[in-house]
Amino acid sequence: MDEAARCIKSGARILSFGQIDPNYAKVNNDTAGGIEEEVEDPPRIWAKTGLYPGTAFTRSIGDSIAEKLGVCAEPEMLTLKVSPAVKVVVLASDGVYDVLENQDVIDLCHRHRHDPDKACRSIIEKSHEEWLLNEDCTEASASYDDMTVICVFIGAELPVAAAATGDAPQEPPQRPHHRKRVRQKTLRHLEEMAEEG
Repeated sequence: MDEAARCIKSGARILSFGQIDPNYAKVNNDTAGGIEEEVEDPPRIWAKTGLYPGTAFTRSIGDSIAEKLGVCAEPEMLTLKVSPAVKVVVLASDGVYDVLENQDVIDLCHRHRHDPDKACRSIIEKSHEEWLLNEDCTEASASYDDMTVICVFIGAELPVAAAATGDAPQEPPQRPHHRKRVRQKTLRHLEEMAEEG
């Protein structure tokens, strides 16, 4: 069953912030110094009669409110044959992939291919740095997503795997730039669903 359809069947509304409040995009553009830029506004899960929980995901562990609206902890799984050319498998949360491209992550793995722990930590540190740059903020005012990564190196000598979570690096980001988030949609808009149905 489609993710959005499952949640709707459980009583959820699927709406973006902009669909709930048409002024959302205008306010966000105004706070960007009058610069017109596309505001990321993914579809979210809302209760039928309230402005909660507002989650932009359909799979979660331990979210008792969202579970009542069709969000579940059951993982979506895919089985793939790994070719001999594959040297590393990376599992990471959206806090990593919101700000880093796949190639950025693979480059960091390659750089630290003999030390899986260092590969994981470098991915977390780079993600943290990019979140600070994207949000144009300081560590004290940072608002970033969870960052978790597991790197499994295939055909390597032990140790072959390591994991890391969002331990913040001590050094602030070096280059002041704004890089658009890399986010991927997790739910489809209702209009897209209607076109299919």
